[in-house]
Amino acid sequence: MSSSTDAMASPCSHDQFDEPDRGTVLNYIFQAASDDELSIFKELVTIILDNGRGRPKEAIEELRVEDVGQLEGFSALHIAASKGSLEVCRYLVEELLVDVDLVDKEGRTPLLFATYHNGGTAEYLLDHGANQDKADHDGSTLLHYAAELGNCEMVELLLAKGAYVEPVSACGTPLHVAAGKGHYGAMKILLDHNADYNKMVNGVTPLIVATDAKSMKCIKLLVKAGANLKEAAAYTTLHAEKVVSDYFLNCIMEDVDANRDVPFDGPMLKREIVTSGLISRGSNSLKNKDYVVAAKLYSKAMVLDPDDAVLFSDRSLCWLQLGDGKKALLDANRCRKMRPHWPKACHRQGEALMLLKDYEGASERFWDGLKLDPVDTDIEDALR
Repeated sequence: MSSSTDAMASPCSHDQFDEPDRGTVLNYIFQAASDDELSIFKELVTIILDNGRGRPKEAIEELRVEDVGQLEGFSALHIAASKGSLEVCRYLVEELLVDVDLVDKEGRTPLLFATYHNGGTAEYLLDHGANQDKADHDGSTLLHYAAELGNCEMVELLLAKGAYVEPVSACGTPLHVAAGKGHYGAMKILLDHNADYNKMVNGVTPLIVATDAKSMKCIKLLVKAGANLKEAAAYTTLHAEKVVSDYFLNCIMEDVDANRDVPFDGPMLKREIVTSGLISRGSNSLKNKDYVVAAKLYSKAMVLDPDDAVLFSDRSLCWLQLGDGKKALLDANRCRKMRPHWPKACHRQGEALMLLKDYEGASERFWDGLKLDPVDTDIEDALR
């Protein structure tokens, strides 16, 4: 052995250490696990740690890193797995029968840290019963961690071993995580295993996450898969200074028709996305009682889609809240003309006429609405 190995073996000599300090033993054991020094590791565990009691399994399972920090609660198996120490892993799992799913302070298993390497200890632990779907205390699974690292080989290995492709944590699914890091390769593998490209977690889809990360390759990959463009556009309108971020539009429009399986009208799609973004932002402003801004946004949307009766109904409501009965009635009349059998159009007309103090006309419109929907309590209350 080398001189450094000899030095590590010294705690096993009873001539030098009658009662070894526990902290020193712990350090030597973890160092041997890290270096895959199996003979030294065995001596430390059986002779010193277990002290000849014949219970090495219990002794080594109870031994944990005690320092406060990222490694707190680590077992020897955590150390060996994270360093790729395959011989020590074999000894712990096959000879001592240590629980392969031991958890540290954060609920993380040895397999999780083995995912930081390709093959080796990770594959060994999976072959010996490690739970590929076990999550830590934050709900993140091994697939989340592998996706975050962009470790394609590990993502493939976990999925090949039966890992669930769509576990949800605070960060979303593994596809969300990979998209947020711009890991194209990991995303491709997840999509090939039928990951849901439109999965909504905490109000965002993988496409929205990729847009926030400004990853053009990932955006185009999701668009090709069939991700919901309008949903992402609506999100960007609420979280960007412009109505629809230029970056988002440039990414999805540039060569996107060549990437889709079915060609589409690019300019038409762009118009639909912008319209959707305007409507979404207008609805948000209306909800926040910012009626002036909402009316302006609806007006811009009408330029792109002049045949949407709902836009005229919503803008009519804005004018009503701002006390402008004439504009409210004009929009309500346009709405009624487009959708003569829609009770809400009648309701809007009645409200506008009420504001203009034309109570007879308002009564007639409310009656029209109630005939179309006899159980509409809002219209009934307005008429009463």
